[in-house]
Amino acid sequence: DYGALQETIEAVMAEKQLQVLPALVKKTIQLYETMVVRHGVMLVGPTGGAKTTTYEVLQRCLGDLKKAGHDDYFYQLVHTYVLNPKAVTMGELYGEVNKLTLEWKD
Repeated sequence: DYGALQETIEAVMAEKQLQVLPALVKKTIQLYETMVVRHGVMLVGPTGGAKTTTYEVLQRCLGDLKKAGHDDYFYQLVHTYVLNPKAVTMGELYGEVNKLTLEWKD
């Protein structure tokens, strides 16, 4: 049951003048569930697939729930950094092994 989270998602969507669509609420909850069990997440999908809206709504919700005094550890202020994947190499982004020395480089 995601009572407080779901209510906050719907309230944030209304404040952002977005239609409160069940599919978008579900997508935001799914992103939250994924963030709880993973260290890093990438959102991929087609143009207009609500990727930006989903993470911005979740970001705002988690901060609002923290400010409201909810005790859940995962309700924290969130800072996001959007990267252009063409601006950095895969090795710079994820780290890589030097093939000659077999050393890991971050």
